Amino acid sequence: MTVDNSNDKPVILIVDDDRSMRTLLNLAMTEEGYEVAEAKNGEQCLGEYQLLKPDAILLDAVMPDLDGFTCCEKIRQLPGGELLPILMITVLDDQKSIDRAFDCGATDYITKPIHWGVLSQRMKRLLATNRVVQELQAVKQQLQQQDLMINQLSNLALFLAMATTED
Repeated sequence: MTVDNSNDKPVILIVDDDRSMRTLLNLAMTEEGYEVAEAKNGEQCLGEYQLLKPDAILLDAVMPDLDGFTCCEKIRQLPGGELLPILMITVLDDQKSIDRAFDCGATDYITKPIHWGVLSQRMKRLLATNRVVQELQAVKQQLQQQDLMINQLSNLALFLAMATTED
């Protein structure tokens, strides 16, 4: 699936084995202004994730072959997947399934039938939080580079000071 993510719209990857649910989620996310890609199972999700690097994933928990729980764990192990917002969407509403979703790395959890207003707000919050985390990581990296540069300059100053005292 081709997604034009050059326009700064967040890309949402929708993963569900139910075609009608994918269509409804696609419509809801498109109406919210997001670019949307789809996968019909966990294996396809992993491939689409690596190809598209989406900004968030809506992931069904119950799918044949590779279920959403296992898929979520695998995404978390991929480069860039450790902090990616993953919203698990499922009919499962028992405590064991909820705990399992969060244990495998889901960022949030919503049950079917979907309350579309709740989904909209959760997606906005997940994406906003993720943007802040990315900005903080960039600042942290800049500070580490500046700290390294300061240490190098300090070592150079110390070396020069020792060299001038020896003369």
